[in-house]
Amino acid sequence: MSRFLEQLPRYLFIASLVIFGLFGAFTYGVFAHRDNLPPLPLMRTVYNTLFVQQAFTDDGIRHHVQPTRNQGDGVTKNTANDDHLVFMAGFFDGENQARLIERDGTVVRKWSLNYFEHFPTRADRVCTSVTSPLRTDTHGALLTPEGNLVFNYEYCGAVKLNQCGDILWTNNTRAHHSVIRAEAGGYWILGRDRWISNEDPDRMPPYSTTFSGELVREDTILKLDEETGEILDTISIPAAMRDGGVEYWATTASRIQPGVKIPHLEIVHSNKAAELTSDMADAFPLFEAGDLAVSVRDLHTIMVIDPDTKLVKWHQAGPWFRQHDPEFRPDGLLSIYNNNVPATAYIDDQTDLTTPYTTNIITMDPVTRETEVVFGEQPGEEMLSVIRGQHEILPDNGMIIVEFDAGRVLEVDGNRQITWEFVNRYDDEFVGEISDAKIYPRDYFTNGWGACPN
Repeated sequence: MSRFLEQLPRYLFIASLVIFGLFGAFTYGVFAHRDNLPPLPLMRTVYNTLFVQQAFTDDGIRHHVQPTRNQGDGVTKNTANDDHLVFMAGFFDGENQARLIERDGTVVRKWSLNYFEHFPTRADRVCTSVTSPLRTDTHGALLTPEGNLVFNYEYCGAVKLNQCGDILWTNNTRAHHSVIRAEAGGYWILGRDRWISNEDPDRMPPYSTTFSGELVREDTILKLDEETGEILDTISIPAAMRDGGVEYWATTASRIQPGVKIPHLEIVHSNKAAELTSDMADAFPLFEAGDLAVSVRDLHTIMVIDPDTKLVKWHQAGPWFRQHDPEFRPDGLLSIYNNNVPATAYIDDQTDLTTPYTTNIITMDPVTRETEVVFGEQPGEEMLSVIRGQHEILPDNGMIIVEFDAGRVLEVDGNRQITWEFVNRYDDEFVGEISDAKIYPRDYFTNGWGACPN
């Protein structure tokens, strides 16, 4: 008994250390879960990889969700001083979906986007290997003043629906990434041709390869008719580079040489075409109204193509890295969504949340080549989007920004202040991806949003 009493202070000290340690671990765990502190991101990635992703594999959901960053659910901030409507396209309610919402998140209209319904037979589908609607997704979408929806199934087709979801037209082409309305009418989208190298070896030197049976992917810009969806014009992006005198850049930067296998089987990987409209053309002395700014991701290059001559007239590599979505600004600057993250941060279609949050928006003066980061480098602006991502310039020089990997949309005013934010929470562990977002004033729409027939 006396020995126990002698050791009692030691036992109490050890017990207090254990209790203090457990309390400290519990307290840190609470804050780690709230603020996504280490090692929670790594633990979540490991858990999702080992246990959760397999459950998603069969139904395709895992291709539409990303690990949560605990940033909330739905509209998390709304200080915008207007009653504009917000359009988004991505993964909602367990399906590919586009929706138009009020500032408070109330749904005005939503469109269920089912690839099999819009391309009902195998003969209708350019993506014949797609086995379920969730084996494809949407990328590139907009609403017309009539309330019609125009969008791409990624590399699988372009579609136009009316505001009640009825098909107006479909185009069974490999549309991808981008849909914009052309000022002169119709739509500019990105497309992709595929051809076998040994069946057409002289099609595009130096991109043609001597490897027998090599499948070559050639990105294009397509002009679609507004009423029918028919292709009115085609611009080959590699040909625009070659004939515009910058083929050296593609062959050097992409390691493409005659007789050498093409990396990833694609000559270039384009991810946006934006048109310079007539109201902004005077601010860009090097360009003309109708010129197209094009992003080529793996070359880290923005180029401007003349759609009449189909030639590159200006190009710049970096300082952006694996960028998306160039936009013309009214002040004569180009604005670029700079992903600024290596592809190694994307593990089995999931973002590694231990990756530094270095995604930003950067502007460049095409004349002086001067650049400035206008969002993403200050406290409270942190973003991480390894792939995709999109932004639109607003009238006050603000922006609406899509952080694809975070399932997040944010509106930023001209003073870099976040005035509206939406997080597309899927469940406690995941968010649904969002590919596109736009803000529309109510008077943009010429028709009302009445009830649709059941």
